[in-house]
Amino acid sequence: MHVDKSGTHIVSAILHVDHDPKSKPWPIIIEDYYGNINEVILEKGDVLLYESSKCFHGRPRRFEGEWYTSLFIHYYPSDWKRTYDNLEVHYRIPPEWSDVLPPKPGLEKLIMAETSALEPDCHDTWCTLNNTIKWDVRGEFGKTFSGDRVLRDLDFEGKEIRKPRHWGEET
Repeated sequence: MHVDKSGTHIVSAILHVDHDPKSKPWPIIIEDYYGNINEVILEKGDVLLYESSKCFHGRPRRFEGEWYTSLFIHYYPSDWKRTYDNLEVHYRIPPEWSDVLPPKPGLEKLIMAETSALEPDCHDTWCTLNNTIKWDVRGEFGKTFSGDRVLRDLDFEGKEIRKPRHWGEET
């Protein structure tokens, strides 16, 4: 699990191209602002947008299949100050967050490496995978889901936005 560097990755998108039809689902895991652990299963043609420099994300589970293809697109504003001077403000955490504290009984071991973290004593290296919110639903054009699981309208009515043709549909 990791967060992306804020100098280049503010918002990221995953376009899932396709995967081995015999493979098991391989969800991306995203920890949202509410502390919920979300498992998102992407199918061919799905796009997932997420704040990759703020939300822990990754695929800690081992892929069980022959192949899996996605495109990753990362955005940052053209006027974004691409320095790391204000990370404490960006992440809204105190400057002493990286101080190593003595271990507490009952807590899992956590290993940090730059922007990545793993819990080596837990199955799939991330302990909270046993209590996730599972997302395996197809989106609807002009609608969005968010962490509160509410489907919202993007208000495309009256705008010149053409509904895309899905892969495999007849022309």
